[in-house]
Parts: sequence; structure tokens; C-alpha cells
Amino acid sequence: MCAPYTDSPMLKLLLIFCYRETIKLFLTKEIIKYPTPHHATFESLSSVQQPPTSPTWPKVFHTRIIQHNIRVAALYYDRIHGKRLAQLLDLSPGTLEEEISKMVSDGTVYAKIDRPKDIIRFKSFKNPEEILSDWGSDIKTLLNLVDSTTHLIHKENMTQ
Repeated sequence: MCAPYTDSPMLKLLLIFCYRETIKLFLTKEIIKYPTPHHATFESLSSVQQPPTSPTWPKVFHTRIIQHNIRVAALYYDRIHGKRLAQLLDLSPGTLEEEISKMVSDGTVYAKIDRPKDIIRFKSFKNPEEILSDWGSDIKTLLNLVDSTTHLIHKENMTQ
């Protein structure tokens, strides 16, 4: 569907379509398969083949897709086996661990890797004070709901 770059207006519209579809991929909370559907079109662009971007562009683009996929996995999984996540993302376990380590160092994602068990944890453990605080706020919300419901019931009984 997408064609290489030319000065033709129709082909420019198709190129804009390719950009839009690629941006949509990054805005969804779904794993992106690499190469993307329009990857060949981007590689054929003359601006990508220029000397400042030509050697690094495909690698940077692939890295951004890997990072997006790890962030998506962190949203859906509290913990997952490293081999399974590597399989889902079509990566080697070493590449996956390296990229997760970089993202943890940058503060992009929270993760802990248990190498002997090959388990990656994306959620931190809460200390007892945080658990009690969450529980207390949940109880307070529930009691407010019960109080307002009781008030409405009394109000209904008064009008009858």
C-alpha cells in the first residue's frame, strides 16, 4: 500500500498514511511486531538514507519498538518468565534483559529480574504502611457510600 517517496501528490498522501499508521501503533497499548507494516517504506525514504541518519536509524527505531513493548508488558503483567516475555517480543533473552536494565536505569519502568528463576517483576512490593493506608481509604469510601445510601433510603421513606 505504501510506496517509495516521489514528488507525486498521491504518493505523498500514501506516505502520510504510513506515518499516521505507525504513530497509531505507538499510541496503542499493544505489542508492536517488528518490522512494522510500513517499515520498508521508511527505509526507502531519501531522508533516512542520508549520512547523518543512515547507519543508526533502523537500530534506534527497533530500540524504540522494544521499549514500547516492554512498557506495554509492564502494564499487563505483574510478573512474567523472561523466556515467555522474550518469546512475546521476538527477542533473545539477553537482548530483553539488557533493554530492561537500561530502562530501569533510566527510570522509565520499574522491574526486578530474578535470574535463577528467570522471573521479571514489574510491580514493586508495598510495605505494610502503604497496604494499611490503601485499605483505610477503601473502607472510608465504602462507609461514605453506605452513609449516602442510608440517607437516600430515609429520604424516600419520609416522602411516602
